[in-house]
This record gives sequence, C-alpha cells and structure tokens, in this order.
Amino acid sequence: MKMSPFIALLLLVTLLSATAPLATEALNMKGQLLESKTFRSPPISLRPGSASNKFYHHVAFPTGHVAVKSFNAEVVDEAGVPVPLHETYLHHWLVEPYYAPKDADAAEAQKLPKRIMARNSGVCKTTLGQYYGLGSETRHTATWVPDPYGIEIGNPERPPEGYEERWMLNVHAIDTRGVTDKLGCTECRCDLYNVTVDEYGRRVDEDYTGGLRCCYDQSRCKVKEGFENGEARKVFLRYTVTWLDWSDAVLPVKIYIFDVSDTALLEGKSEPACKVEYQVEECSSENRAKNDCVHVQATKQVLPRGGDIVFGVAHQHSGGIGASLHGEDGRLLCKSIPTYGKGQQAGDEAGYIVGMSTCYPKPGTVTVRDGEVLTLVSNYSSERQHTGVMGLFYILVAEHEQQQLPAAAGNPGLCFSFPVPWCIPSWLSSNLWSSGDKMMSPSLVLLVALLSATTATLPSEALNVRGHLLKTKTFLSPPIFLRPGSVSNKFYLDIPFPRGHLALKSFNGEVVDERGVPVPLHETYLHHWVVEPYFAPGAGAGGAGAAEVETKLPKVILNRNSGVCKTTLGQYYGLGSETRHTATWVPDPYGIEIGNPPEGYEERWLVNVHAIDTRGVADKLGCTECRCDLYNATVDEYGRRIAEDYTGGLRCCYDQTQCRMEEGFAGGEARKVFLRYTVTWLDWSDAVLPVKIYIFDVTDRALLEGKSEPACKVEYQVEECSAENRAKNDCVHVQATKQVLPRGGDIVFGVAHQHSGGIGASLHGEDGRLLCESMATYGEGQEAGNEEGYIVGMSTCYPKPGSVTVFDGEVLTIVSNYSSERQHTGVMGLFYILVAEHDRQQQQQQLPAATDNPGLCFSFPVSWCLPSWLSSNL
Repeated sequence: MKMSPFIALLLLVTLLSATAPLATEALNMKGQLLESKTFRSPPISLRPGSASNKFYHHVAFPTGHVAVKSFNAEVVDEAGVPVPLHETYLHHWLVEPYYAPKDADAAEAQKLPKRIMARNSGVCKTTLGQYYGLGSETRHTATWVPDPYGIEIGNPERPPEGYEERWMLNVHAIDTRGVTDKLGCTECRCDLYNVTVDEYGRRVDEDYTGGLRCCYDQSRCKVKEGFENGEARKVFLRYTVTWLDWSDAVLPVKIYIFDVSDTALLEGKSEPACKVEYQVEECSSENRAKNDCVHVQATKQVLPRGGDIVFGVAHQHSGGIGASLHGEDGRLLCKSIPTYGKGQQAGDEAGYIVGMSTCYPKPGTVTVRDGEVLTLVSNYSSERQHTGVMGLFYILVAEHEQQQLPAAAGNPGLCFSFPVPWCIPSWLSSNLWSSGDKMMSPSLVLLVALLSATTATLPSEALNVRGHLLKTKTFLSPPIFLRPGSVSNKFYLDIPFPRGHLALKSFNGEVVDERGVPVPLHETYLHHWVVEPYFAPGAGAGGAGAAEVETKLPKVILNRNSGVCKTTLGQYYGLGSETRHTATWVPDPYGIEIGNPPEGYEERWLVNVHAIDTRGVADKLGCTECRCDLYNATVDEYGRRIAEDYTGGLRCCYDQTQCRMEEGFAGGEARKVFLRYTVTWLDWSDAVLPVKIYIFDVTDRALLEGKSEPACKVEYQVEECSAENRAKNDCVHVQATKQVLPRGGDIVFGVAHQHSGGIGASLHGEDGRLLCESMATYGEGQEAGNEEGYIVGMSTCYPKPGSVTVFDGEVLTIVSNYSSERQHTGVMGLFYILVAEHDRQQQQQQLPAATDNPGLCFSFPVSWCLPSWLSSNL
C-alpha cells in the first residue's frame, strides 16, 4: 500500500524529533551544554559503632577537558534512600584529582611514582589538597560555581608525560546506631573508641582527647549493651557532578582552602602547619556567669595569588557558630554561618549542622591581591567541650592583574556588617593580637563572637547572587491519605508560600512519606501536581464575608498564567512523574513576578496533587493511565455518563476512586504521604526582568478547525499501532496542532510534559524553525527518581538570551510523540515556555513569508527545513 504524504511526514517528523536528543541531564545554558550525572561510591560496610575512613581511587567521574560547576553528595542506603546523620554520621567526604601512569607495569619498571596528586592552589602543602569537601552539612550547602566561571579539569597538557588524570574519593562515616554517646562518637573522643595509639601505631598523647587519630578506619565507638553484635549494613556516597565542556567562554578559578589551626605565620615560621583540627574547651564558670561561652580561634594565612573572590564557604562541626574571612585591611571578605536541623528526617537532623551559608559576591566587588595576608576567624559554642573540630574556609578566586589595596596596618582591623557596615580602627584592632599569640585578647573575644554569630547573617537558604539575596524554603502539603489502589486528587487552598513582591526562580516538588523519605513511583504514582496563585480579600477589605456582603467583590480571583487555555492549565508550575529530574530554574536575570495583587486583596496559593497508590494493583500502568474498566467507572465525579469511546483518563480516576487490586491481595495499610516542595525566590527589583508563562496543549484543535475559542482538552488517547505499522517498525503516534502566541519576546526556558509512553515533544515557530525540543528520560531501577518504566525527567531548553525570538500573534506548532507499541489512555502533550517581552521596535525583523501550512525545521544532522510544498501536506 502506498503511504500517504501525511503518514510519511509524520514518520519523518517523529524520527527527526526523537533522533540525537540531548542527554537527560543536559541543559543548554548560555549557549553551552551543561551536563549532570550521578554516581555512587563503592559500598561502605558499617555495623553499629563502627567507623569507615577509606580512600577510593579511580572513582567514576566525568572525563575530558571540562569545567566543573558543582559537586553535591549525600549518604544513601542500598535502596537509594538518604540515611540520616543520627544513624550514619558523615564526618567528611572529599574528592581530589591525581595523575596515574597509563601503563602501570612500565611505570613500575622505571620506578616512576604510582600517583602524583593534582592539588588545589591552597597553602596547606601536605593536607587539604581536595577540590571539593564537606561533611554533615552536605545536603544544604551550595557548591555551584557561578557563571561565567568554572573549575578546570582534564586539561590534556597538565598530566606529566605517560600519565592520565583520575579521581580519588575519601569518605569518613561513623555508624552511631546504638552508641552510648552520639555526639562523643561523632567528635571522635578517644575514650569512647578505647584508643591509645593511632592507626600507624604512634602513641596518642594524653592531652589529645579526641579527633581523627582516634576514629580511624575500622575503629569502633562504645555501644550500648545488646548492640555489640548489631547488624552490619551497606551505605554509599551518592554524588552528582555538573559540568560543561571547557571553552574560551569559561573563566578559570583557583581553589584555596584556609585552615584556622595553621598558626605558622603568627609564630614566624616559613612553612604552613595545617593541623586540620583543634579542640574547644568547656567555658569556665566565670565566663558562664557572664553568658560568654563562645570560643574564638583566629589565624592568618597568605594568599599566593589575588583576583576576584566569586564563591566562599566555611566547614565546621557540631557546636560551630560560624566563620569569617577578612582581608589584610580588616574588610570582611565572606562570612559563613551554620544551620542546625530541627527534626529526625535526613537533611533536618536535630543537633547537627545541616548546612552552611555561602557567599556569591557580585563579580569584581570582593578583590584580593597577590600575597595578601588574610585573617580567618572560627567561632564555636563552648557550652561543652568539643574535640576534633575544624575551621576551614574555601574560596574560589578568578585571577586578574594585581590591584593595590590601601596600606594595611601590621595588625589588621576587623569589619562587620551589623547594624551597618563598620570596622574596628587599626589602632584598636592592633590589640587583638599579641606577638606570637594565636588567640584574640579576651577583651575582644566576646565582641567578635557576638558580631560574627548573631547579627545580619544570611539565612542558611540564602545566596548573594549578583548582589541580590536568593532565598529558598521547603514546605509540606497537607497530608495525603492513600490506601493500596486508591486515588487522591484534591485542591489545597492557602498553602504555605513565600510572601511579598517577589521573583520566583524555581519550584521543585516530590512525594515523601511521614519520615521525609522519597516515595517511589511504583508505590505512589504522581500523576501531576500544579500550583497557581489566586487573590482573596485581605484584612483591609474586611475579609471574605465583607467582600461578599458589603462590597460585592468576588471571593476569589484566579491569577492565571498568560497562556491561551482560558478554563484549564492556569498553573504557574506543574509536573508529574518527571518532577525529580526536570529543571524549573528561571535563568538570570529573569524571574516570575508574584505578590502584586489588586487593591483590597492579598495573594494566596493553591496546590492540586493527583496521586495514585499502586501497591498491589492488578495493572500498574493501567491504573496510572486511569483506565475506566480498572476503576469500574461509568460516570464521572459530577455524575455525568462517560461515553463508551472514552476508555481512560482524568474522568475515571477522580478523588477517592479505587483501582482494581490483584486477586488475593490482603488489605494493605493506609499511609500518609506529602508533596514536599521547595521554592526559590528573591525580592522583586528593577534588576529582575519579568517573564510571562505560556502553556500550550496539543489537544487544542480550535485553530486548525477554524474556531475562535481555544478548546484545551488536556488529555488524549494513543491507540495501539496496527499490524501493518508494526511490521514496518513504525509504532510511533504523532499528535500535532497550532496555537497562537498572544505576545512575543525572547524564549528563555522551555519544557514539555508527557506521560509514560512519551518519547518527546517539540515547539516550532510559524516559519517552521525549531524553538525547543524536550525529550523524556525513563528510569532503570527501583529507587525513587530512577523507577523503571516511568518518565523520571524531561530535558529542558535554556536558549542564549536573544537567540530564540517569537513574535506577537505568531502561530506556533506543537508536536507530541508517543510510542504506540500498546494503547495509552489519558496522556498529555503540554509545552511550557517562559517569554521575556521586549520593545516592539525590536520585533521589526520580518519573518519569511509563511504559507498557510508552514514548514518544519530540524537541527539534525545539520540545521535544515522541509520545503513548504512538502510540509503543506501536514
């Protein structure tokens, strides 16, 4: 049979849309491919009380000449579930590159070294060579290297001849299940480990009461009776690296790590002596009476090469209050403050440092010069003794020509930011230091400690990005009650949400249980979540009753996005199963404006969560696709009869419906789950450029059918492919439509939403040019975020600003591709874009004259377009 031009074109479009997709981890950011990949360390075997402190060589890591942008890590169990600090304490992890012989045998024969460490640029020559390293704070401490900077690795010219770059990982983990003193074990108190000699057989001095020498690999902390033979388990360090290929567009940064225990410069010695750890003694009764239980440790170290500081963060242990880094003239370069957990779940463990605030100075505003003497101050509470603590400070420096600073006094001043920026004059601050003394004078300890620890500190969630305070906060939805096979599809009004006139930067959500543990999709399927603002009468209007009775104002005004679907799809954000691995970040300098309601109203937010419990169901995919026969549905939730040709979708899996269970499935316990959502924002200002949200729906055929009003049905059905098409290996269903974009501008973000079976979707301009392509990624395992058979992520588009422009009233084409190897019901083909409007004068560049049925353009294998005479058959 001759294939129709329509079918031929659909197959061609499908193949080209599905070919050469971006890696699921990749974002096209500022014209460069930003890639991310998650790895796991070798297994770490721990039994109650035991310590593991191993070095793993040649670990999995990105290869090639690249710029590292971030490195994030956490401890997880064999199922991939995050392990809380009160079970496995993460003392520290660190990663460091090294050079290894390509031919080990030849190197050994020539007596060449087995490893050559490629250390950072810091002054600690024999310790602290890592590129990245954190501890208990790892889950909530930013490591992002801001644009346009990057940490250069994999330069083929760097390794000595015959060597290649590899990576080493050190993980120090302590299992505190059943121990007699959790804090004592995490602080490596020697008496709890029954240690008198270290791992190298050297005697431990009596005045060394705790630290790394006592909790070495395979040592064991004292456990309670009954835990001596406790069960061992395997944990892993799961680490995610983000990078992009090295290019001239990336500016390199140098890594410097300063250690407050190094007193060499203060003592007049030429070589640094970084001891890494120190001890905080319990405060005296005299100081306790004065409420002066703060220990301040300070030192000076020389910065070999100057430049602009673009990032800074401290590392401290439990008891830490914060640390600060100062220039030679006493100016504050960066201050980093800890956040302590308040609960039991991983990432919020009470009594542990779970995050350190970071500094992201506006480029060029924080400059240091070659050879400048920096002062590091580390503050700890001394309410009790703390052993083996650390006071490290990491900074990233972008080098430039040496800049002159004002002449500095021999003993520098100190500067603070509260209540306004001010400095201690040098004549007074000179009394801080005594010759050869590493400690501040007692008269100023309290002053420095209080100012460093209590005032004008950034919250743990905040980063100073380009001079603006970027804040983030995590919330929980109301509890969602589910039993096996049941459905919850509720709308929750007036949910917790940031307040004020703000710019939203991201919204990320996932389903978790009561302990905060992520729930996998094969247990609770997240059909979708959406969030949308609305306006309700404020207190000034007398409340909702006054609005209704006195002023006749509407009770609620929905504040919808700018899209054309008037009665549906009004949300600002919305995703489904792909939520854990789909970016929602609004790139700088853009933001979604919120918090600007009409007079007499206040802004509130609603969330709709549609969750399906698939434990024990007869057909997991069928239940997630809302097949009507599995829900025994013949009428919808409003009592309307369901047509026979409607075999599945939202009308059959409404709130409190029940999907068919496996025969003999014994009950199954009901449980509570939550949508845990994290919002990132900054205060609105003239520096933020607003974007409009548009959501396009491939089911809207109004324009194709000559109708004036859009008809967004939201969902559609994919029929199983015919035997004839199956024989041709042509089991792809393509749905396409056109919708009008009301207002043009620059597209700065784009992503599609599809269900299981989806291959990807694309958005095209009126002349057929490709605006954005978004491809689906499927999981390969069982753990949350990698569930086999489910879409766990959609790739996103971040065009270089100004490179993808659309015009007022432009007719866009949406193409959604699904596999038709089997029938799929209730699927979606939505496309979200963010558009930054610009002056109409800038839109005078004319589009090529478009035919009634425009062509289509593709980017593989090169950029090209179908001629209009062929594409007109679409």
